[in-house]
Amino acid sequence: MAYKPVKSHEEYLEILEKFKDYKKNTYQTMSLEEKIDFFDGIHTDHVPMFDEDGDDTLWTLWDYGEICTEFIQHPEMFSVSDISTFLEMLDDECYQPSFMDDTLKVIRSIVRFYGKDGAGYLLAHLTDVPQRGKEYGLCDSLRYLLADDTAFLCLKEAVSLADTRTRELLLQIICGEIPGLRGLLSCTQDVEREKVCELEKIAAGVGEDD
Repeated sequence: MAYKPVKSHEEYLEILEKFKDYKKNTYQTMSLEEKIDFFDGIHTDHVPMFDEDGDDTLWTLWDYGEICTEFIQHPEMFSVSDISTFLEMLDDECYQPSFMDDTLKVIRSIVRFYGKDGAGYLLAHLTDVPQRGKEYGLCDSLRYLLADDTAFLCLKEAVSLADTRTRELLLQIICGEIPGLRGLLSCTQDVEREKVCELEKIAAGVGEDD
């Protein structure tokens, strides 16, 4: 599930009470669904990382790191539809950007594992990205694929197979035509910008037979 961030200290203390006796490596007994829930819970304080004073870390932080590594290194544990689950977690205002970095790495890992089908699923489900996560979901999820040569090849093939609606959305993302978002062309480095131009041509159908 995608939690709403904890807003009050009182709510945090109530949650903390449930985790005060949390043991290291508890994650090893969790189901995949529970691990995903824990992963998102860390991002939103529904799984606390610190004691009530914020001075000492809990073993939850250790387990989060282990779960994150497992997710990235073993994408075979996921179905391709789990990409939507992680897209739903994205939040442009997350207080810890590294959490969103972790989430995007998991998405990229799943995409790579499923190849063109993974990239195609991501493209077709960019509409799953919540309003609060548009920058990470529509721009950065693609940038992470651009930065990885294997993932980029999958992405190119997926774009060539995408339907008209998906291609049109991709072109809007590339050109910065979505209100409030930077375009991919304006937020990528030179090497990646060349790749974006490749995607733009494919999405626009340049060079395709009539």
